Amino acid sequence: MLAEKEYTVIMRKSKLEYVAICLELNVSASGVDLADAERNLKDAIEIYLEDINEYPETVAEPITVKELIEFLRDTEPEWHGKSGDVLYFRPFEVHEVPVYV
Repeated sequence: MLAEKEYTVIMRKSKLEYVAICLELNVSASGVDLADAERNLKDAIEIYLEDINEYPETVAEPITVKELIEFLRDTEPEWHGKSGDVLYFRPFEVHEVPVYV
């Protein structure tokens, strides 16, 4: 087992599933709910880190700003309509993300 380390993760609900991305490693995963996406991301991070150890020429790079913007656009909350002059949308779910690996 690899040493434990904290990573920064963004988890959002897209139209069909929950999507999680690790900013430091640019690794992502999805799931039917938050727990499933979290579990799948943990597995993806572990596999990625094992591959880096096995193949040292692999360089772990953080997500680029362009890729982050694409991720945020792809998982943007749905707009429900107008109430007067104010747009309102589905609330963004914020959850504390534990240490993964």
